[in-house]
Amino acid sequence: MSGTGVTSAGTSRLPAGWVRLWSVYLAFVALVLFDLAVTPGFRNPAVIRSLLFESAPVILIGLGQSLAIGTRGIDLSVGSVMALSSAVIGVTLAWDPVGGQATSMALGIGAGLCCGLLNGLLIAFLRIDPLISSLSLLVAARGLAQALLGGARADLPFDGAIPWLGAATVSVLPVTALLALAIAVLFSFIVRRTTFGHYAIFAGASRTASFLAGQPVRATLVFVYGLSGLLAGIAGLFATARLGAADPNYIGVQFELDAIAASVIGGTPLSGGRVSTIGTVFGVLLLEVLDASFIMNNVNSTYAQILKAGFIIAALYLQRAGG
Repeated sequence: MSGTGVTSAGTSRLPAGWVRLWSVYLAFVALVLFDLAVTPGFRNPAVIRSLLFESAPVILIGLGQSLAIGTRGIDLSVGSVMALSSAVIGVTLAWDPVGGQATSMALGIGAGLCCGLLNGLLIAFLRIDPLISSLSLLVAARGLAQALLGGARADLPFDGAIPWLGAATVSVLPVTALLALAIAVLFSFIVRRTTFGHYAIFAGASRTASFLAGQPVRATLVFVYGLSGLLAGIAGLFATARLGAADPNYIGVQFELDAIAASVIGGTPLSGGRVSTIGTVFGVLLLEVLDASFIMNNVNSTYAQILKAGFIIAALYLQRAGG
């Protein structure tokens, strides 16, 4: 394809690339306009606020997921790591329910980071396939979270930083959503402007070429999955604060599926070598609005899941068609 987007035969190639680049944004706008027109109560600012509260933790794990996919890997553990982060917060809050909340938050986020680093070490140095490594961690982290709290839900205190985080807003914008967007901006800078980001993308494009070029591929992979675990730990904190409880049986369940779907719909190919930060954010928002649309239009949950799966398949097809 030439610089004008036209092949030597004179056939334009712009529509295919245009579909891949803009489909997630156009789908999001179309769905929002549809809901504004036909969905009862969608214009209510409380609905927007609730959607953004729900989106914040998924945006964080979606970012980590997109980077893992960008290196031609995957991280299935993020939902369970969220639950483990929540469980650590719940356990440590018992030591000092109000004054120790800063420590609990740090330990919960740290638990996510440790899980991510462990995952990265298994992948980078033991050469375990990311699918197998993260699947094992998915089971182990969820089991450990349930063991820490005895399989029960632990309610949070009513006062302090964590309950504030779960309810604080700036106008209709939740603080957690603003923090998630700030992290997304920082994440984009890391991927696009730093040496680490270039190493990660190059490793996804060609692992062999990265080794031959003398790049620290193993250290890069550890960093990638460590960052994914760190973001999952923060997401666990956000979800716990919003729920008002540490619940290892609820928090993060099936979140990894939405994170993968949002990343790929947003323009991060499963073949690696590219990461779309803004696309991932809009992919998350698209899926959250879709879920809200089903609920607010009283679509049976069983059929809603089927329709959502069909929507995701159609969106992925458009991405592939535009690739």
